[in-house]
Amino acid sequence: MATRQDTAAARLAARNAAIADSRVALRSWSERPSQLLPWVGISAAIAAILLLATYIVSVSATPEATSGSLIAADPSARWADFWFILGRNFTVLLLHLMVCFATYLVRRSLPIQAGEMSGVQAWIHRNAATPALLLVVALTMYSILQQALILGHSLADLSGKGGMTSAEILVRLLPHAVPELIAVFLPLAAALWLESRDRNRELLAAVAACVIIAVPVVIASAFVEVVIASDFF
Repeated sequence: MATRQDTAAARLAARNAAIADSRVALRSWSERPSQLLPWVGISAAIAAILLLATYIVSVSATPEATSGSLIAADPSARWADFWFILGRNFTVLLLHLMVCFATYLVRRSLPIQAGEMSGVQAWIHRNAATPALLLVVALTMYSILQQALILGHSLADLSGKGGMTSAEILVRLLPHAVPELIAVFLPLAAALWLESRDRNRELLAAVAACVIIAVPVVIASAFVEVVIASDFF
């Protein structure tokens, strides 16, 4: 059984490692920002998969004439819609930031703490990674599937009102949807890239970097969707 001193020492060791690892990673990325380009590429690939799934759902779903329309296709969109979109996209971004942070905890922080512990607590910290990562993967897949279903049904409903096919609507959404999706999936892409390179010590720094990069893009994309796209759809 670990004592209070063991637990305190474990937490201190994990905190010190987190600070040191993050400083090194952030300094390296600031000197060479091109190191983050693989994250963008992976995020773009995930966004493409989501858009394809959205289209598949849209062409197979039954349109509902009474449902609401896409905000980007609504010329009456107002600032209330802007805040709604911002809240929705920040929720998705936060989920993926939590995925990146949780991956850091189970792959880097918990093993460090286990080294300062003994008994049952040490065993739990050493063996928590696999089930925790499986849960993270399940939540991520659920998030992508849910978004594809919601967006796909919205496309089907709008297409069912006539005028444009689902493909035509989707193409018109791409100018703001692509940067938006790349931004919200960036933390997930960072986690995948760093884990594949066995660089889990950099995951906590990746959370901070993704916030700095993604937040302005999400805000700008929401502005384009409400103020610009809704007038020229």
